[in-house]
Amino acid sequence: MKQLKDIFGRKTSIWLTLELVLVTFACWWAFDPVLVTGYITHLPLGYDPDRLVQFQVVSNLSKEELYNNFGDTQSEEESLLKKVQEMDGVEMAYRAHSIPIGFGNVGSFHGLIHNGDSILTHSFYFMNDDKMFEVLGIESLTPEVPTAELTHDCEWERTIILTRSLAMGLFGTIDVAGRTVKANFYGWDDDKEDYAWLTKDLPIRAVVEDVRYDIYDRDYANLFLFTNGPSTSVPIIARLREGVNAERFIEEHQQEMQHDLVTAHCYVRQMQTARQIEEKETGRYPVSRQTRRNLLIAAFFAINLAFGVFGTLLMYTRQRREEAGVRRAFGATKWSVFLGFIREAWLLTTISVILGCIIYFQFAAARGLFKGFESHNPAVRYWFDDFGTHFLVVSIIVYLIILCAVLIATAIPAWRICRSTITEAIKEE
Repeated sequence: MKQLKDIFGRKTSIWLTLELVLVTFACWWAFDPVLVTGYITHLPLGYDPDRLVQFQVVSNLSKEELYNNFGDTQSEEESLLKKVQEMDGVEMAYRAHSIPIGFGNVGSFHGLIHNGDSILTHSFYFMNDDKMFEVLGIESLTPEVPTAELTHDCEWERTIILTRSLAMGLFGTIDVAGRTVKANFYGWDDDKEDYAWLTKDLPIRAVVEDVRYDIYDRDYANLFLFTNGPSTSVPIIARLREGVNAERFIEEHQQEMQHDLVTAHCYVRQMQTARQIEEKETGRYPVSRQTRRNLLIAAFFAINLAFGVFGTLLMYTRQRREEAGVRRAFGATKWSVFLGFIREAWLLTTISVILGCIIYFQFAAARGLFKGFESHNPAVRYWFDDFGTHFLVVSIIVYLIILCAVLIATAIPAWRICRSTITEAIKEE
C-alpha cells in the first residue's frame, strides 16, 4: 500500500495512468478483430495447398458444338488428365466436376436436417473413381470405406459424404455410415418441370476428416455429393510429389503446357497453385478487406503505443534521476534501484489495464465482442464464441502487449540512470 501511495502521489503518475487506460481501450478495440480473424485464418485447412496445382482446361468449341460433341470432348479431357498424371513431379491427379474445394467460391449449398437440427453446408461434387479425396489428401473416418474407395460404386443423387464436424453437429457421432439425413436444396423439380426448393432423404456413405472450403470457413460444414452429370471444361487438380515446389513446377512446365497439353478441341490454358487461387479469391471477400483495415488500425495503434508510451515513460523515468541517486547514496545497489523502477512500472501498468478493461467491458456488454464469422455448426465452438473466455483471452493479450512496451520504455532510461555515478545523478538533477 505504501508503494501505491508513493506511485500515485506523483502528479506524473496520474497522467500516465490515464494515458494507459486510454491506450488499453484503444488496443482492445483495434486488436480484438485482428486476433479473432487471425485465429480463424490459421486453423488447419485439412489438405496441403502447397502441393496442389490447378490446370485450367478450356475448349475451342462453341457451346452448341460442345454439347453436340460432348462424348469426344470428354474423351479428349481424359487424355489431358493422363498427360498431366505422367508429368514429372506429379503424384496423382483428377478431373474436378465443378469448382474443387479450396479453389474458389462455392456455388452450391445444401441445408441438412436431422432431429430438428439444421446446418447449412457448402457442397462439392465428385465423380466415379476420380481420386478426389486421395489427391486432396482427405482421410476417410469410416473403416469399411477406406479413402481409396470413397468414390467407388456410388449412386446418382443417392450418395453423400460428411465431414467429421458436420456429422458431429447433426448426429453427435461420426459413426453414421448407412444412416439417412434430410437435405434441402435448389434443384430441378420433375413434377413442376422447373427449378424449386426440394427436400430429399439421402443415405450417408461415409465420414471424412475435416476440411475447409477456404481460410474463412470456421465450421468445417462441408458436404460431398456424387454426380454423374455431364461435365466439360472442368479443371484438373494435381497433387505434386513430396518436396516439389509448386511455383517452380509451373515455371518448368510452361512450354510443355503450350505444346503437349493440347488436343483437337481442348487445351490447358493456365496453371495455378492452390495458394495463388486462394489469395486471389479471399482477397475479394468483404471480411478480407475488413481484416486488412483492422490490421492497419492495429498497426497504427501499435506505433502510437510505442511512441506515445515510450516518450511519456522516458520522461517519467528521467525525472526521477535525483531520487535514484539519493537511494544509492543511502546504500541501495544498482540492481535494487533498477528493479524498483521495473516494479513500479509493472504495478502502474497492471492497475491501468485493469481499469481500461473494466471500462471496455461496459462497452462490450452493450455492443458485443467481435466475432465476424457466423456459426452454422453447433459442434464447432472456439474461445471467442463464449463471451467470458473471449474477453479474458483478449484482455490478457492486450495486457501483455502494453506491459512489454512499458517495461522496455522504463528499463532503457532506468538502466542508464543506475549505471551513472551517485554524484552525477544528484548533480545533474
